[in-house]
Amino acid sequence: MSDTAKVPVQVRPGTKEDAKIIAKLATETLREAFAEHENSADTEAYITQYFHKLSVQSELADPKNHPFWIALDGEEAVGYAKLNRKTEKPRNLKGFRAVELQRLYVYEKNKGADLEKQLLELALQQAREDKFQAVFVSVWEKNEQALNFYAEMGFERFGWHYFLFGFGRQRDFWMVKYL
Repeated sequence: MSDTAKVPVQVRPGTKEDAKIIAKLATETLREAFAEHENSADTEAYITQYFHKLSVQSELADPKNHPFWIALDGEEAVGYAKLNRKTEKPRNLKGFRAVELQRLYVYEKNKGADLEKQLLELALQQAREDKFQAVFVSVWEKNEQALNFYAEMGFERFGWHYFLFGFGRQRDFWMVKYL
């Protein structure tokens, strides 16, 4: 193999040993995603609340309710996805067995290589295996890139809600994909 040969990105389930890696990845990818649109104090407050190593460690210790997938480019973590089976469903999905795709983030430099699709497909596959009828996601109304991605992947908008982000409130669209 030459020095320029690239090892393909590998995706594997997250484990409790990945808490530090995922906390760092979550923090950095969230900052990338919201840097130009959000108040940095709100972003940092959200990171402190949800991406502290102990918070992530707690979720990773409960893979039944919080399965994670982590994408690795060699030894470097470059993206991740997470389902949340404990989230309260939006009203419109009360009659369905539905699960939330709570997080799906990839570093900007790694976008465009279908990594987001690969992570999403693993989450959808897990939802199907667990006999869920639908997967839903909450997407910030100003995140056109994410809204377009989910629409391309077969998700449909079905409502909106206010989401507390740090000290502020933002409007998110609910999107759903029926399985």
